[in-house]
Amino acid sequence: MYRPFLKDAFQLALHTGSRREELMRIKWSMIKEDNKGNPLYIEVPNLKVERSRQKLGKTKSVAPKIIPVTKGLLKILQQLGYKKKKNTDHYMILPDREDQTIDWLVSILSRSFSHFSAQLDTQHHLQFKCLRKTYLSYLNKAMKNDTKSLSSHANQKVLDTHYIDLKIISKAVQDLQIFS
Repeated sequence: MYRPFLKDAFQLALHTGSRREELMRIKWSMIKEDNKGNPLYIEVPNLKVERSRQKLGKTKSVAPKIIPVTKGLLKILQQLGYKKKKNTDHYMILPDREDQTIDWLVSILSRSFSHFSAQLDTQHHLQFKCLRKTYLSYLNKAMKNDTKSLSSHANQKVLDTHYIDLKIISKAVQDLQIFS
């Protein structure tokens, strides 16, 4: 069940709030920098919205998702080799792979996360999507309830109902650092 890339994938998921497929499609070239070369954010295609618009027959382009590079995310990017790999068209996770392996990787992520979280015996059923919920809860606290602009949700009610964990909000610190 263990594969060497899983640790990096789980950390990136927690620090980006990305869905599984989005996570496996992030490339180094998607990182946008300021004029001093410091990473500011990652610009990724909004796959969920793109697909729903295609089903409705709408052809208007969809704005990308913006993932801010926090202190914790920057640390992970540096561990993964940011300085050497920035601006390359390689994937962050398993860079030497073909596009057709995305479905397989998404499946591995889900099954592996379920396997490892079950071993924690936390009294909670954890799923991969819990990483997204945790990220959005911390982001919501740091942004003072203005998370929808970065999470690409239509309104705050969707976030409050399905993503924001009030236990995390009550314990969250002002500076967005998850496990750092």
